Amino acid sequence: MRTDEDIMKAVANGDLQQLGELYQRYRRPVYGFLLRRVNAPATAEDLLQTTFERVIRYHASFREGNTFRSWLFTIARNAMLDSVKAESRMPIKNGVDLNVLPLLTPSAQQDWEIRETDNQSQAALAILPDTYREVVDLAWKRGLKYAEIAEVLGISEANVKVRIHRATRQLRLNYAKLNR
Repeated sequence: MRTDEDIMKAVANGDLQQLGELYQRYRRPVYGFLLRRVNAPATAEDLLQTTFERVIRYHASFREGNTFRSWLFTIARNAMLDSVKAESRMPIKNGVDLNVLPLLTPSAQQDWEIRETDNQSQAALAILPDTYREVVDLAWKRGLKYAEIAEVLGISEANVKVRIHRATRQLRLNYAKLNR
């Protein structure tokens, strides 16, 4: 099996057909990452598409020696942050809440819901501060290494370790509160 970096090298050299394999490998983890941030399945689906559009647009910026996974999650996070900024500047039109519209592809949502059934874990994670929840999600659910998380978030690896440690300590307290 070819590595992500080998496939991305082919994409960077103009073979955009190879991107389909990377999409198949990463669509669920990236969708899950985005869904956790925006809490709206349709928005997460749109951001997933935006992420891979940006991979195509900026494929030449991928550098050998980098890991594709951290580069991809950086793009996904930036797409999400751009979306949040844009939403804060846009007025709501016609009173329509776009987050309640049905998904065009319900299978991604169903896959996510099947994997996310432990309500107590979700409740404990939900009350974590965003900075802790983000590193926990990237490390434990997405499997990124601390160095990759540091690259995605634009912080030091030591800061990632501190956030993981504090998040773990806070999760213990959250579980204790929930079990009372």
